[in-house]
Amino acid sequence: MLSMMKKLTHWMVGLAMVGLALSTYSFLHNRGFVSGSICTINATINCDIVNKGPFSEFFGVPVALIGIIGYLFLLIGSLLKIKTPNDRSLTLFLFGIACAGFGFSLYLTSIEATILHAWCLICVLSQLAMLGFIVLITKLAHEENHFSFLKKFFLP
Repeated sequence: MLSMMKKLTHWMVGLAMVGLALSTYSFLHNRGFVSGSICTINATINCDIVNKGPFSEFFGVPVALIGIIGYLFLLIGSLLKIKTPNDRSLTLFLFGIACAGFGFSLYLTSIEATILHAWCLICVLSQLAMLGFIVLITKLAHEENHFSFLKKFFLP
């Protein structure tokens, strides 16, 4: 079981690093340091529309910067989890951050789909990294038996 948990945390580190890299690229694109031409293919797949449009900031903060901060928390937390695998509260912390990040990703995806009608390839890859992370941290939390309280609600 410890081997499985170790594999999960290593995958979590990898996904957090991927998400951090993608968010950093998006932030650099948002700020004009990189062109974004690698993901501007047509009117539907267009990073400029998504990453420089009216929904590229959340209460004045660039969405990509929020991603950088979130993925940094996930990366640092995952590295700490490797160092202290028995820290169950760290798992709950990571689960909470991942849930918030996943919810925010769903919000952003819904804007791309319903309002902008345009997709940022880098953003979608970041959202997939967050989806992968939430799956892994949920599996880890289940392995640590964090969801045992739900049994009384679903089992007679």
